[in-house]
Amino acid sequence: MSLSFLDVLLTVVSLVILMIPGFIFAKTKLLGETGDKVLSNLVLYGCQSMLMIMGFQKTGYRSEIALNMLIVFGLALAVHLIMIGIVYLVIRNKDGEEKRKVARCASVFSNCGYMGIPFLTMLFGNNGEILIYASMVIAVFNIFNWTFGVYMITENKSDISIKKIILNPVIICIVIGMITFFVAKTPLVDLAEQGSIIDKILELLIKAINFLAEMVTPLSMIVIGMRLANVKPKALFLDKWAYFTSLLKLIVMSLVSMLVVGFLPVSETIKYAVFFTLSMPSATGTVMFAVRFGGDSDSASVFVLLSTVLSVITIPLMFLLFNGVILAI
Repeated sequence: MSLSFLDVLLTVVSLVILMIPGFIFAKTKLLGETGDKVLSNLVLYGCQSMLMIMGFQKTGYRSEIALNMLIVFGLALAVHLIMIGIVYLVIRNKDGEEKRKVARCASVFSNCGYMGIPFLTMLFGNNGEILIYASMVIAVFNIFNWTFGVYMITENKSDISIKKIILNPVIICIVIGMITFFVAKTPLVDLAEQGSIIDKILELLIKAINFLAEMVTPLSMIVIGMRLANVKPKALFLDKWAYFTSLLKLIVMSLVSMLVVGFLPVSETIKYAVFFTLSMPSATGTVMFAVRFGGDSDSASVFVLLSTVLSVITIPLMFLLFNGVILAI
């Protein structure tokens, strides 16, 4: 698997182009005041969940992939733990300053679903293996997000919900995908005799799931474009905490990801899956948690959106470092 700086740069530019319709929709009020929330729910609970299932339908079972899934899970776990330690060292508690709480959350959690999956899909095309590994990163993200993420905002352990992790639609679909992967050991469309009724039903089912899965990329970028349109440039570019959280999220976490995966004797597919998904900007869930648990939602929005804007520059540049130094060793 060979990637160049130009490949990554053009992929990022393509994602930016897909944000433009969302920006226009928001400015012209074509989708109303709550259009971004509706589309966000569609992407998260519908399209992204189906993409998790489809990732396991693009390749047959191999023991190597099964082992690599565990490796990726462990690597993602390690990166998150290291970053949590770093942000608690550099962002100290101050009474009454809610901004610091959301800053921690925005510095650790990546937009690996809304932006990471579209990015990998555009960059690697119909590569089921890398989507399987990305699903492991997303599983770790959801576990940490609904535990450490919630605690960062509220500093109250009673707000942590294991039930939310278990019943998360994306987690459920990852489990479904894994069951079909390990039990069937082949894509579902290959199970029935070709031309039989069951074969036709399975083929139609997979096509329907795939149609929803393929909507992730354009809809995710449209949602981000709509959110960018709703933030004033002054608020977006003049907040020093926003730049600090972007530094932690886009530079420090990328470097941590590089160091964790770069020197291991694992495939480049694993390295790319972990590095790219965890080098994405701050997770949109930061805003959701801030709203839901009484945090500083205005600052959370600024942190997430500034990191998204700056990621257009940092993702290609950090890849250049990753590709030129780590992968060359």
